[in-house]
Amino acid sequence: MKKSNLFFAFVATLLLATSAMAQYTPAETFYAAGSSAQFNTFALAAGYPIYSGGALCGNHRWTQKTSSANPITLNDPRSSSILPEPGNIWIVWNDAAANHTSGGVVCFFVVVDSIVGVRSYQARATVSLPAGLVGVADAGIVPLLGFSGPGGTAETLPANIQSIVNGAVINVGITDIRPEDAKFATMRALTAYGTQVTGRSATGVGYGPFPLGTTIQSSQSGGIANPVDFAIDPGDTDPINSSVPVRHYAESGTGAAPVMVFANQQNTGSGHFGDGNYTNINRFVLANVLSGNESHIRAIATVAGEADAGIHVFIREPLSGTYSTMEWCVPNSREVSGDPSWGVGAVSGQESNINPSNNSCTTKPCTVESGNPLWHIFANGGTRGRVVGSGDMVTAVNNTADGFGYSFWNFSSYQGKSHIKYLTVDGVDPLYSGPNDNPNGVGVFPQCTVNGSGQVTSCPQLTFPNIVNGTYPIWSKYRLMYDPTDSTNIATAVVAYAQEAANPGGGNPGSGILTDFLPATKLQVFRSHYAQVVRDNGIAYGPNNGLKSGVPETGGDAGGAVFTVQSELDFIADTGGNQQVNFKQ
Repeated sequence: MKKSNLFFAFVATLLLATSAMAQYTPAETFYAAGSSAQFNTFALAAGYPIYSGGALCGNHRWTQKTSSANPITLNDPRSSSILPEPGNIWIVWNDAAANHTSGGVVCFFVVVDSIVGVRSYQARATVSLPAGLVGVADAGIVPLLGFSGPGGTAETLPANIQSIVNGAVINVGITDIRPEDAKFATMRALTAYGTQVTGRSATGVGYGPFPLGTTIQSSQSGGIANPVDFAIDPGDTDPINSSVPVRHYAESGTGAAPVMVFANQQNTGSGHFGDGNYTNINRFVLANVLSGNESHIRAIATVAGEADAGIHVFIREPLSGTYSTMEWCVPNSREVSGDPSWGVGAVSGQESNINPSNNSCTTKPCTVESGNPLWHIFANGGTRGRVVGSGDMVTAVNNTADGFGYSFWNFSSYQGKSHIKYLTVDGVDPLYSGPNDNPNGVGVFPQCTVNGSGQVTSCPQLTFPNIVNGTYPIWSKYRLMYDPTDSTNIATAVVAYAQEAANPGGGNPGSGILTDFLPATKLQVFRSHYAQVVRDNGIAYGPNNGLKSGVPETGGDAGGAVFTVQSELDFIADTGGNQQVNFKQ
């Protein structure tokens, strides 16, 4: 009897110890999901000694790509019908976290799209990091971080860190559009094709029904995007699971960056992108190309006599933050499309003439026109297809002669992609003062230096002068949303480190190590905010540009008119900021 009591006491002790290990909570956390545009810079903010004194989150780092064997996913807990969202990951941690002792710090980032990042934050998505990855080596997917270097060494994944990250709840959402614009993009995607979006003079694009929509497919790969509704106003009821309270959030601006327009220039014959006459595109022509109203490459040229060749244009999915920036800055801007209230019922912008109920394209290359996945074939041999994700976009254009598309700027996306060059838009260069100021040649993407082992050792420093002054027409401000009630959350510190990592000439050890975006502190302009729908019944947040002290930033700004920060500060000083003038291009 005594032996039995001792045995059960021993077993109980083991169970308690196991439970204690499973419930270990680091003292400081950064559990992020969202835009790949900021994935690398935030990794350096966490794991590189940006300031003297060591790395913010610790000297241990591990990166990995998701795979079919060991899928790394975000899981929306509101319904078992919501598909998991796969994504690559970086993790940085300190010794205390590795040993499950006091003072532990764990920072990680699962890369998905901006709108999925916003939804994952609001839904309290959890991370699945399979136990099969324990002991697996670092994959080196973050430039300047994934190898032995300053601040520590990349290593295999320890079991103690896997146990922390697996099941962790996202407490940071990283996005290149405002949360309100992310909600609106979701509503537009879920609204029936050609039907007015509730509360807006805009039409749905047909990937519904609410609240769980139809999968949006890539015509080039197996990529998919899942339209899933969510709420962002804490006073609302979640549209999928009413028992889940809507999460409060605070915001922090991180930076700004351009959306690059680029083309495959392998074919050098007359009328093809590589013949030397295609270094710039007018934004009105750009709108026509993306909307499927123009299929001739020579329409882009400013010289006469070009031969006729068909363009192969690719567009992103309507749940993409990059898509939203392009959509409302160019093809669906008021300047291009006019007052949207005049055209309710007609689908405009990049979704023109795309009815997703036509899903006849089942294999690639498609021989028929289709709506989902998008595949349009023009009379002159040109095509228009859908891609899902920035990697899908860059790969598709780089691998398709006379391919044409767009994506946000960062070094990783274009590293080694030798078949594409970027175009200026309305003669304005997105990276340099002018096209002739590019030291690599007109339209040539800057490249990082790679050593003999294939490791990135340094990257050129960029200052984005035409983003600073707002003259490049397609740019967006990056944001981070976080839970200020989480006492472990160190999001604001990570933002500060990330801005310094992107700040050339800052004077600290890691200043300007990776200029994937312009630090928010250097941006001299803003996009005017406007009322944006945030509820499925059409109720909107009123706008505030966020420059008046003590007044939170609210509303949408995708495609908003560009003003200088100084003009807004003067307006506030002159009027008290009680009146708000809002413009959407």
